[in-house]
Amino acid sequence: MTQVEAKAKIAELEEDYEDMKGQAEDAQDELKARPSIEVEVFKEVTITNSEIGTDGMGELFHAMSKCQGEFKAVHKGAKAHKYDYADLQSVLEASMEITSKNGIAVVQMNVSRIVGKTLFVGVKTILGHESGGWISSEIYIPTMKTKMNTIVQMAGVNMTYLRRYGIQAALGLATTDNDGSDK
Repeated sequence: MTQVEAKAKIAELEEDYEDMKGQAEDAQDELKARPSIEVEVFKEVTITNSEIGTDGMGELFHAMSKCQGEFKAVHKGAKAHKYDYADLQSVLEASMEITSKNGIAVVQMNVSRIVGKTLFVGVKTILGHESGGWISSEIYIPTMKTKMNTIVQMAGVNMTYLRRYGIQAALGLATTDNDGSDK
């Protein structure tokens, strides 16, 4: 490289540096203009609690095995955020008739906790058998307001989401993109 080429390259790099410096300053200004968000880091949080009753467990598991022999994959018929999913209604429709005829009730309750300054909303899912056997599980998710939703609205969104996954996990339900219409 000649001395003239080297000087030209240095000038080009200095110009690129000034451009990048200006872009970095613009990005810093944009970040300063955004509302601040408090973020807490959790070193240890209990996300799920599972319990199993002691009486009637044989009957519960026998009934569950019958149900699982009848369950079909739940169709992912709802769409959001560029993906398909099985909504709560589809999960309930795919399971409730089968569980009820086998003596199993599915009960879900909203639960919440506050860890530090963060609200965790959750759902406790209980499978109970007519013999008295039962199992339960809780799952929580951190909940905070967004630009578009209040904290109450986000709690509702999160609980509906957790209800779907709580039922699917408890019953062993799978989901599929195939609605069976191509058979």
